[in-house]
This record gives sequence, structure tokens and C-alpha cells, in this order.
Amino acid sequence: MRDDVGVVIPAYNEAGRLPNVLEPVLASSVVRSIVVVDDGSTDSTYAVATHYAGTGLVRVVRLPYNCGKATAVWNGIRHIDTSIVVLLDADLLGLSPKHVEMLAHPIAIGEADMTIGVFRKGRWTTDWSHRIAPEISGQRGLLTQRLLELPSPDGLGYGLEAFLNRWARRTGWRVQHVVLHGVSHVTKE
Repeated sequence: MRDDVGVVIPAYNEAGRLPNVLEPVLASSVVRSIVVVDDGSTDSTYAVATHYAGTGLVRVVRLPYNCGKATAVWNGIRHIDTSIVVLLDADLLGLSPKHVEMLAHPIAIGEADMTIGVFRKGRWTTDWSHRIAPEISGQRGLLTQRLLELPSPDGLGYGLEAFLNRWARRTGWRVQHVVLHGVSHVTKE
């Protein structure tokens, strides 16, 4: 698995939170490439992401307007050249390099076709929602080739997770939940 994991981070108006995700991803020993997709942000998300592009691992894709998460992710995947891709939201709190590796590992050793990160011991609101419906999590690990073979989810807006879940059930993908202790989302109004 070493050096064969790419990460796609769709971001919309996440300038202040994006470093909380990029720093641990950059510190992971298994990540070879990172694509941040600025989904038409009106804040400085693009500038923050571009700052990290100087590391050599980060590529930034800028969409002209807010297209939704599914389109942003699909645009990012087109720039990934690794066999495994990890999808991460840009507003995570408490993410560590270990969490990224945990999402990729079951894919790398052939135990799962898709992993879903489930929050525990982070914030009670996100823990609670993940206990009720863990499949809503945007934190995923997948084989890049499997994603590229899917029909385009453009037009789904923010229905990417439901689309992936339906496809996994329909095609018999092995799905494994991975507990991400201490990770949560920023609560937004």
C-alpha cells in the first residue's frame, strides 16, 4: 500500500478549515497524491489550497461555480493516478495520518471494495448521526479503477454517498466500516 494512495478533498468555502485536513493527510506515509477541488468557493479556499500545492503532493482543481460534492469529487478523481483513493470532507476535525491509513488499508489488503469512515468519540452530534446512519459518511476508501468505471454522478449534487451505497449493494461490493476515533465535522448553520 505504501505510496499508492491518493486523496480527493472537495471543498466549498472551507479556507479556515482546510488546513485541519491537509496537514494530517500530508503527514501520512501512504499518501502519494492529494487533489483539492475548490467547488466554486467565494472565500479564500483556492488560495489556501494553492499554498499547499508547493509541497509537490497537492494539486488544486478549481470549478467555476458551486457544482455540488458529486461533481467536485468526480473532477478530483480524474487527476488521481494511484490504485486507491480516499475521499475526505474538507471540514473535518481531529483527523490524523492514522485515520487516512485506516480507510485505505482494508482496500489495499483485499478485505474490502469500499470503506466508510464512522465517527466515534468526536462530537456527540456527529457521533450520534453516524450511529444512526453510518452510510452517510463522506469519508471513504475505494479502488480508483472501480470509481472510474461508475456512471458519472454529475447532477447528483450532494447525493454522492447514497449513489455509492446503492452501487455497492447492486454490484456486491464488500463494504467495511472503519471507526475513526476522535474525528468529527464542524457544525454549520
